[in-house]
Amino acid sequence: MKQNLRKGRKVNINRHDLKPRKDRYHADIVLFGDTHLGHPNFLREKAQDLLNYCLRTRTYMVCMGDMIESGITGSVGDSIYTQTLNPQAQMEEMIDMLMPLAKAGLLLGLHAGNHEMRIFKTSGINVAKNMAGWLGVPFLHSACWHLFRVNGHNYTMYSLHGASGSKFIYTKIKAATDISHYFGADIIAHAHVHDRASVAIERQEIDMRNKQVAYRKQYILLTGHYLGYDLSYAQDKGMPPSKVGSPRIRLYANDWDIHIRE
Repeated sequence: MKQNLRKGRKVNINRHDLKPRKDRYHADIVLFGDTHLGHPNFLREKAQDLLNYCLRTRTYMVCMGDMIESGITGSVGDSIYTQTLNPQAQMEEMIDMLMPLAKAGLLLGLHAGNHEMRIFKTSGINVAKNMAGWLGVPFLHSACWHLFRVNGHNYTMYSLHGASGSKFIYTKIKAATDISHYFGADIIAHAHVHDRASVAIERQEIDMRNKQVAYRKQYILLTGHYLGYDLSYAQDKGMPPSKVGSPRIRLYANDWDIHIRE
């Protein structure tokens, strides 16, 4: 398949009109990332099951970065010796896994993670941007705004791979919440920390249309991962086991409403 360089360019606002499922009054988005394909602990079957589910149910997806392990000379840790595939093979396999969703119009974009950026820092080659180009989807760089429209209702999201070194669930949530202070999106989606959790924050604001104080919810998400715990880096460092998998965002079509399933 010919690489689509236009689609692989970075966007500042990732705009999409999402079609509600025919049997439902909502559109669903899954946040899929920190898969680390090529790592010996990569949970391939669990990741593939999610991709199959999204294709079968017409669920949209945003890729959150660290899609491949990218162990190279000078990388932190021992992944250059333990990874099961070299980075080129990792990239090709991840493209193969995501291509059915891209062809179905369900893949809304792809972030770069710090693991993909290892290669960029040593060679100037942006593996994540190239993957987005081959898939024909927007390249979201490390962070991006999104504007999703569902049956006339607008929903905003700010997603990023992130760079937090937090180890425990409460510090991971705090790192994502701290970022939310600067971005007034309905949803803040933070990857990188290898955990899956959500919290809803009630914020007050003035409703200029009705000239009264209103409450507005902002949802903070940690977007999960696909690495087994046993014999892992996390286990070696005494870090607690964390939830694998991906959260689902449900955007309603008849009335403005958001539901999160971790």
